[in-house]
Amino acid sequence: MFGGVCILLPLLAVSALMSSGGSVAYGLLTIALAGSFVAPFPVFGAVFVALAVYLLANSLTVTASPAAIRSVRSIFGICLRRREIKREDIAAIEDRIAAKYQSLFSAAPQFQLIARHATQPKLSVVVAENLAGEAMMAQVRDLIAGHAGVDVRRE
Repeated sequence: MFGGVCILLPLLAVSALMSSGGSVAYGLLTIALAGSFVAPFPVFGAVFVALAVYLLANSLTVTASPAAIRSVRSIFGICLRRREIKREDIAAIEDRIAAKYQSLFSAAPQFQLIARHATQPKLSVVVAENLAGEAMMAQVRDLIAGHAGVDVRRE
């Protein structure tokens, strides 16, 4: 909604300025003001709308089994990335406070869980994200660890 307002209001302002008519100086002043103050708002609005659509369409599907943990990142149902980490390669399931999901309006931190690879950190897999609060994070971590047969406290 914020993105739509950012797009609509400047368009209304520009249409009001353009329809007034007047001298050449008025036209130049209108172009200067619209270009420097009004024109950036529809761009910001479009960015906010695109970000909102991305956040709604983005999904992470995780399957935990005794053999491995698999994750699939999708946007609009289209698979972008598949990751898998075998049970014997999991050193631990770590929790991290995800800085990009923090909110000024909530005191509870947002966590993500990562199945850390024992020897190659680049092969670690995100198994949960945007978990509100420590209790939710612990519950999901224990659920995934139980299905995968991983000892959470193992380092």
